[in-house]
Amino acid sequence: MTQLALIKKAVTFINKKTKNFKPEIALITGSGLAGSVPALTQKVTIPYAAIPGFLRSTVPGHTGNLIFGVYKGRKIVVMQGRFHYYEGHPMKDLAISIRTLKMLGVEKLLVSAAVGSMDMKLKPGSLCVLKDHINFMCNNPLIGNHDPAFGPMFFDLTVAYDKEMRKVALAAAKKAHINAGEGVYLAVTGPNFETPSEIQMFKKWGATVVGMSVVPEVLVARQCGIAVLGLAWVTNLGCGISKTPLSHEETIRETKKIEGKFKDLLEILFVKL
Repeated sequence: MTQLALIKKAVTFINKKTKNFKPEIALITGSGLAGSVPALTQKVTIPYAAIPGFLRSTVPGHTGNLIFGVYKGRKIVVMQGRFHYYEGHPMKDLAISIRTLKMLGVEKLLVSAAVGSMDMKLKPGSLCVLKDHINFMCNNPLIGNHDPAFGPMFFDLTVAYDKEMRKVALAAAKKAHINAGEGVYLAVTGPNFETPSEIQMFKKWGATVVGMSVVPEVLVARQCGIAVLGLAWVTNLGCGISKTPLSHEETIRETKKIEGKFKDLLEILFVKL
């Protein structure tokens, strides 16, 4: 079965469950951030495992549900947990969920993630609103499975992250009393954290934060015409900058500290975007 046929099957299944609910905005929650989702009305929750063709999230802190609902009149869909290349999924399969969202009607995507910072102005608890990225995964989810239904094979990435949405996010962060700034996300495959030498190299390249996701989702979204806002929450300083060894447990602990702030931010963004 082609990926397009698989996605159409998933869309048909989801539409039956949601009675053809057409979401405007999608949110992907990063590690430990699933509890930040504002209260939604008309809520429908579908486990990833139930959706034909959908991958399964295996990482602690990624619940694995597709949640539909309404927040103050805006129709929302939440990916409560994401899929990572380091879990062993083929890179091309990371495109399935985003293309499914597009076919369900999504026009705007909010991508959140827990990241390590290389900028001392963005310490743990801070928000980095992404203005660009560097793909150091040495792979791309768009390779080898193109169909015109997914958008053009060759497309421009001058503005991968929507300028107006970034302005709204920075203003919302200020209103929510969140330390925030713009920056560049550098994507690595993981699952190991980076070495001190790698962190120093990434800084020289102009990267602000580093993580193991986001970029595959953004590439797929931009190909199919979805506007993207990247919200990277700093949970640690990069290796060699941090005075303590890094761990996923630390990531989860730090995201628990900012759950409330992220919820406040989302409540503003869901209305303003």
